[in-house]
Amino acid sequence: VFRVGGDEFAVISQGSDYACIEELIGKVNDHNRKAARTGGIVIACGMAKYENDLCVVSVFERADKEMYKNKSALKKGKSWECLCSTDKTTEAP
Repeated sequence: VFRVGGDEFAVISQGSDYACIEELIGKVNDHNRKAARTGGIVIACGMAKYENDLCVVSVFERADKEMYKNKSALKKGKSWECLCSTDKTTEAP
């Protein structure tokens, strides 16, 4: 886990954590659903997997874009789900 800035953190996973990343994201989604019902703190997140990218920066940019999309949806009450970016053509905001 690395602090990126402010209240933003990056998590780089590998091995067994990487293999079960969808399960870990599911736990964040479960937390957000419960927090939304009880007035708790929700967690905006974005995730992207390395897919033969030329460098890790492009993976980070996709995850960052997903986090901002998730943050916007959370603020509007539209969705509590953090999804994984699979579109390698998108650029960070």
